[in-house]
Amino acid sequence: MQENFTEGSEKASEVSRMTTIDQASVMIRDLAEPRPVGDTVKAAITRASRAVSAFLQEPMSYGRAEDIWRREARRIDAAEMDALRAAHERRNRVLREEIRAASILADRLERLAASARPATDPALDAEIRAASRQAQRTARALRSLTGAA
Repeated sequence: MQENFTEGSEKASEVSRMTTIDQASVMIRDLAEPRPVGDTVKAAITRASRAVSAFLQEPMSYGRAEDIWRREARRIDAAEMDALRAAHERRNRVLREEIRAASILADRLERLAASARPATDPALDAEIRAASRQAQRTARALRSLTGAA
């Protein structure tokens, strides 16, 4: 039997102790990813609240999103949790599509680099190989965001 562990947990028993508020906080933080360099927490919370608002009848306010982010919310409504799950699933679906596209691009660039004749233009060959390596790094980074192996 495979055991799933939470980020800070070493024990399987602690997984079951994760409250709805903890789950919501993890999901809303995931929705803010990937965060650009120099991103503020306020911008990340705003980005996440907008993603969740797409699945709610009324938009999630910044304050409510911040309370969930910081695990200060007293409770999570069923509609909010459903919206968080839906937004989280949409994010993962988009990331999976981007992973697939980056992997296809990396493979195509690799084949192009292998078929290119280095004697005709060594600079072009080096550029193609560098682009292929970058596409492979991008695919790996996207996989790490989704937790995919």
